[in-house]
Amino acid sequence: MTQGKDALVINRLTDDLCESWDTYVRTEQNGLPLHLSGWRNILHNTYGYETRYLMAQIEDRIVGVLPLFLVPSLLAGKRAMTMPGGICANDETIALSLIEQGKKITIKEGINRILLQDSRLKPPGNWLSESNHVYWVIDLDQSEEALWKRLDGNIRRQVRKARHNGLVVEIDRSGDLLDPFYDVFLRFTHQAGTPVFGRSFLENTIDTFPNGFNIVVVWHEHQPIAGYFQLEMNDTIYGMWGAALPETLKLRPAYLALWEIMREAIHSGFSYLDMGRSPAESNASKFKGQWGGTARPIYQTIINGSEQKPVRSVTSQVQSNEQFQLFMKIWPRLPLSFTRRLGPKLRWHIPFA
Repeated sequence: MTQGKDALVINRLTDDLCESWDTYVRTEQNGLPLHLSGWRNILHNTYGYETRYLMAQIEDRIVGVLPLFLVPSLLAGKRAMTMPGGICANDETIALSLIEQGKKITIKEGINRILLQDSRLKPPGNWLSESNHVYWVIDLDQSEEALWKRLDGNIRRQVRKARHNGLVVEIDRSGDLLDPFYDVFLRFTHQAGTPVFGRSFLENTIDTFPNGFNIVVVWHEHQPIAGYFQLEMNDTIYGMWGAALPETLKLRPAYLALWEIMREAIHSGFSYLDMGRSPAESNASKFKGQWGGTARPIYQTIINGSEQKPVRSVTSQVQSNEQFQLFMKIWPRLPLSFTRRLGPKLRWHIPFA
């Protein structure tokens, strides 16, 4: 640690400073819900991960945070990583200091690689950063009527068609819709060839942030066909996990869900909708782009702790690895009940990939 007046000091987060940590995240312009200290307990209680939450301070004032957790993965090797959101700091100098301290700590523990996931700003330094994803932000600081008129005519037609098809959207902030949401998301990820995290992860999230989430479910003939789990912080709603079942897309559930999310957000006093990440140029990203928002890049950054060859991001590895591609073809062929049990165990090795 550096000494002296106005010196920058890097410390580990302790329980008594969680409130100060969260106040910093909520007031810093780059702070996200996934930077909040509560994820430290969620990660430990759900997966048993050890955490190394680092904070930069100047005279006891927090000026940056780096929330790291350790994954002793048999599939991907032992590593340290952040929740999606990466690092949050006042400036590049502070960010670099946090990264360097993170490297020192992880090297001592036999870990030579740190993954900064989904950073909204490109981390400083000569690290390998890839930007294969974007996130879309919609300005909701207007009336429902003005927003409806601003939408493209085709969007309005699709929303009307969804209503004509008898779809109903329900938005919940109590956790009562967790079961139908998880049922839809489990089936969607199974079809997509991706193991899903366990229901307990979301249960712990709801318990930790009882006033910081909402669940959206689209119903058709009393059956859930689309579901979305979102986080809330300050004046913004953040899309996290969700999907519509492919076989129901002709009913236009995603269009009605997104409109109802935006409409309800306005009436609840939110000013922005962060639609979450999507692969750049993907159909999901093009769909989000129709709603009049702004696309911004997301960075995946690998920090090597020692003299090693650069390693590509998890996303790039999955896209180019034949074994991963084969796995994604086999997974949908396995029974849903089997993948429901096995998926969370596999996800333990590669969380949030």
